[in-house]
Amino acid sequence: MKWLLCLLVLLTGPVQAEVYKSVNKNGEVVYSDTKTPGSERVRLPSLPTYKPPPIPASRAAGKASPVSDIYTAFSFLQPKNDAIVRNNLGIVQVQLTLSPSLEYKSNHRIQYYMDGKRHGPLVDKTAITLSNIDRGSHTLSASVYDEDGQELISTETITINVARRSELLGQDAIENFDPPPTDSDGEPIPNPEDINPNILTDNPNQLTRNPNVRTPNPNIRSPNPNIISPPPRAPGPGK
Repeated sequence: MKWLLCLLVLLTGPVQAEVYKSVNKNGEVVYSDTKTPGSERVRLPSLPTYKPPPIPASRAAGKASPVSDIYTAFSFLQPKNDAIVRNNLGIVQVQLTLSPSLEYKSNHRIQYYMDGKRHGPLVDKTAITLSNIDRGSHTLSASVYDEDGQELISTETITINVARRSELLGQDAIENFDPPPTDSDGEPIPNPEDINPNILTDNPNQLTRNPNVRTPNPNIRSPNPNIISPPPRAPGPGK
């Protein structure tokens, strides 16, 4: 057993190392990288080597590559082409759609590209977060590679525009990078300062800012004691 362990250690050494076999006085077979009297050189088979083809560090902007035999579609869900991303930290959420799903068990990986250059290592995720992206326009694309470094499919190249507050503007000139607030239906909520206080809102359950204008909702009283809310309607026939 000892000589087998020694042989394994020697086999994991440099490729050019020479191994010699000898028998000691106890009749034990000894393997060593040092030649001794009576030892003979062991002819070892060449160790197999593998060098994967290099993944291109950059790629030219253009349309998606032809569909492979494995994947049928590969595109961006987020962000959209020519989108404006407003974030002072330069954070960009990226999400891809790949059909069928990535065969990560077959060592298929995704390479993201920004401005035609590799961005980060190969990953097995179709959603990543880019951070500290410089303000201005950038191109994004992605490709799927197999374990041999062969490109299987790629997305179209899209353009994004990152908006960040410039430090040259100073603290007194802050751009409104945050999107306007919206209600549950996604409609923008108007600024109260822009609402005419003399006009009733479309919502009968909301008071106006003018206490002299009453709401059509009879269950809400005006803050003006001289304004009386309309009385509730009498139920019609059959109710």
